[in-house]
Amino acid sequence: MLTVAERDAVRQIGTRVEGRIVWSSNRGGNHDLYLVDLATGETHQLTDHPSVDFFSRFSPDGQQISFLRSRRPYVSFRERTGWDLYIMDADGGRQRRLARRAYHATWTPDGSGRVFERRGRIVRYDLATGEETLVHGGRGAPIKGRLEEPEMLTDSLMSVAVRRVPRETVGVIDLAAGVYTPMSTDSDCQITWIPGQRHVVWIAGQGHGGTRVEHRRLGDAAPEVLIDLPLEYSHEYFPHVTADGQWLIWGAAAEGHERDLADYELFVWKIGEPWDSALRLTHSPANDQWPDLWVAPPSTDAAPRSAVR
Repeated sequence: MLTVAERDAVRQIGTRVEGRIVWSSNRGGNHDLYLVDLATGETHQLTDHPSVDFFSRFSPDGQQISFLRSRRPYVSFRERTGWDLYIMDADGGRQRRLARRAYHATWTPDGSGRVFERRGRIVRYDLATGEETLVHGGRGAPIKGRLEEPEMLTDSLMSVAVRRVPRETVGVIDLAAGVYTPMSTDSDCQITWIPGQRHVVWIAGQGHGGTRVEHRRLGDAAPEVLIDLPLEYSHEYFPHVTADGQWLIWGAAAEGHERDLADYELFVWKIGEPWDSALRLTHSPANDQWPDLWVAPPSTDAAPRSAVR
């Protein structure tokens, strides 16, 4: 299932991190979900379905994985209305649908629910009750423009991409105050939080390979570059930061922008270390994308802080 180079990469990262990685790949012909245990190096194909499975995310405790499944055998990742939200145990068991026509679903920080976009509205799904609550959208919504890529830091702070003509920007909404704070003025996307901090990262439309990862804290004057790989694979996409704020995992292509099919490889990097220390995890001509790294919590009471300064 993994190439020799991939097994070697798993061994390398496994000496530094105890946890698991999940991602979507079409290496088997269709986009299914794969999981690798960094402690043992064991790899499992979690899904085997004629539809497309992608955007998998570990629950905060690492016990469950949510993901999106296409409503037809093939749907482009750019089509936002063609997906249903599913959840399963971390070993692939008990796969079940939670919500129809959900897109870019992320966990609430306490793991009690999921937040997703549906037709330009932001909805929260409660796992205990199955109830859906409108978070933003509809008549009288304070923020104009189509909101995408929602992710909650707290009950009131939500990062989003805002699609307006002629570009898509990224920012943070204070839902209680009804205030939107743009984090960038460029055409950027795929914003996500550094968990537990008022600090976001996203994909900027510039860099060595045409994109790079930028970051900014709320209150900072301007964004800064977090990483822009000085390597062949430097078209960065799909960023995600581990719950401890220590590691960034993402995909990067040498060429090609098509997220559905281009040869994206997965990388992981300890935030704050030299860029060239980033470890390439996958070595396959397949489309490997939207990875997530769950890190086992430390055994001590002191939780490490982000290495971003």
